[in-house]
Amino acid sequence: MAYKIPVYLFTGFLEGGKTHMIQESMESEQFNSGDKTLIIQCEEGVDELDPTAFAGKNCYLEIIDDPDDLNAANLTALGKKYKADRVIIEYNGMWNIEKLYRQCLPANWILYQIMTLVDASTFEMYTKNMGQLMMEKIMSADLLIFNRCTDELRAALRGRNLRMVNRRADIYLENVDG
Repeated sequence: MAYKIPVYLFTGFLEGGKTHMIQESMESEQFNSGDKTLIIQCEEGVDELDPTAFAGKNCYLEIIDDPDDLNAANLTALGKKYKADRVIIEYNGMWNIEKLYRQCLPANWILYQIMTLVDASTFEMYTKNMGQLMMEKIMSADLLIFNRCTDELRAALRGRNLRMVNRRADIYLENVDG
């Protein structure tokens, strides 16, 4: 039986806070136990990962910005190249997530946790313009974080009753200051 590799999937749209959360996670002692971690970025946002902050912690960064390159054969090769014990994927918010589940992940890569990060100030606009893509991310999340919440945005989000969209996710509404 093949060795199972846990995959932590970060989804959401630009400015949602995915890169920042990955950076903080990799810098923390709690998350970085010495396992070899392969980080795959599928988009380059405003913030960039600073691999020097977790240099020497068995962490490797690869960028895949073409959806055709995100396939099982390529991911398997990257996993072997770095002898990854776990994988973090920062997924492009404009890509369909179902394709990742069904076609892209190698058989021994197991989705351990799906985290969706959303900038609360752009949520309504994204929902109106890209509703299906936005709801796909929210419906699949294990952890849903709305950041940059003002009191008004927090009330609006509570009024939407997000629990009806995804009953199993842990939902957090973070303040503007984090």
